[in-house]
Amino acid sequence: MPTAVKERILNLITDAHQKYFEITQFFLDPSMSRSAKELKAYHFLENEILHLDSDFSDFPTNVDQLAVWMQKQNKTQCLHYKEYLERRENGSAREFFGTTSKAYEFLYKVAPTKRVDGAWLYSFTQYWNDPAFRDFIQIYVEELGLGSSQSNHVKLFNKLLLSLGLHQFSMNLPDEYYHQSAIQLALAYAPSDFIPEIAGFNFGYEQLPLHLLITNYELKELGIDSKYFNLHITIDNFDNGHAQLATNAIKCLAKRYPNQSEFIRKLKIGFLLNNRGISSVQIIKNLNTERVVLDIFKSKALVGKHMHNEKCKFNNKSVNSWLSEEDQVEEFIIELIKIGWITLNEDPERSRFWKLINEEDGKMFGVFSAAEKTFIYDWIAGANLSRRINPVNSEYIKNFIELNDFSYLSEKELSLLQQQIQISTNTGHKISKLMPYLAPHQHHQEIGLWATQKVVEYIFPFLGSNFK
Repeated sequence: MPTAVKERILNLITDAHQKYFEITQFFLDPSMSRSAKELKAYHFLENEILHLDSDFSDFPTNVDQLAVWMQKQNKTQCLHYKEYLERRENGSAREFFGTTSKAYEFLYKVAPTKRVDGAWLYSFTQYWNDPAFRDFIQIYVEELGLGSSQSNHVKLFNKLLLSLGLHQFSMNLPDEYYHQSAIQLALAYAPSDFIPEIAGFNFGYEQLPLHLLITNYELKELGIDSKYFNLHITIDNFDNGHAQLATNAIKCLAKRYPNQSEFIRKLKIGFLLNNRGISSVQIIKNLNTERVVLDIFKSKALVGKHMHNEKCKFNNKSVNSWLSEEDQVEEFIIELIKIGWITLNEDPERSRFWKLINEEDGKMFGVFSAAEKTFIYDWIAGANLSRRINPVNSEYIKNFIELNDFSYLSEKELSLLQQQIQISTNTGHKISKLMPYLAPHQHHQEIGLWATQKVVEYIFPFLGSNFK
């Protein structure tokens, strides 16, 4: 390896001031070795732990209390959800997503974290032949949909974004939205010192949060496919789901640690790592359609400032002049409102600007995508008038997933792996060969899905029967 490349990798590993986006990309880079990722994970997690707020006292002091504690937390959330349903039945409005655009904004802003869903448990796949990690690995392969493209969580979420046209929005998020994804990926490659922290993080993630229940309910109301969110409700139940598995797995793991107080301390640290970064609740509280629309206009202005006829003027300034400076774009929108081209809090069909961008014979038809027009429509209509339901049927998403499963680029690699697995007579060797394809960057690809199916076949045959 050239010296310059070695120095670059070393800098990437030891730099404590990298952007979270860069750290996320580092862990998702297939060209980086596992050892390099492990070293980076160690440095990054040590720094994160230093900045944890450890004052959280409502946490079990021994593993025998975990089940009761989790049941109590879940019961509280279910009671709050019951109260929410009663409010809705009594005629109150949606509390999270008053409009489709609010739901869209939420979906693309949680994307960095959802695209690495379950990643932290990948760290435990290297211990596949140790019974203490069996339940953790079962949770992981179920997060991976047991190798089914229809159930793999990351694939489901990616396809939902693509089908709604929101994938471009998620590519331009501020760095803080990548904080939690960086943590989850660091845990995916964390060295064995962090085993209790990973288990604690997973325990925290298997809680049933109120926001998940409400999100699932309101997305369905808006006609947005909510399978991804519904899965997290159904498979995380405490009766026979991930919540129960996570609790049992910790009890089994705890037996390996003589110092139980230290084990609980590290478990709690992992639990608290869930609170780092911007949470779903914080994102929901700060949804702002007007701000999204302004960002859309600013983005269009980069090209639009060269495209308009100089004869068209507003307040003695051409459209090109208005769009030439980013800080003038908002003033231009205000000008359009002043002259009546945009009439807020009324049917958008009454606004001249909406007709220009939405009608097929409009001079700006095609400039704005369907998703962008959803934001603009809801912004013009206002919360009280906007009754737009998402036009993308869930059946379209299912078909979209099926049409996008195949990849010519990975066909050769998959064929080679299949041959290697077929000729091997050692099951342990087969599993060790397959596990790297369950990595966060690859498990939702065609080769990763196939590898997951084979791992399930070898280690969890009783799970594979669910698809037969």
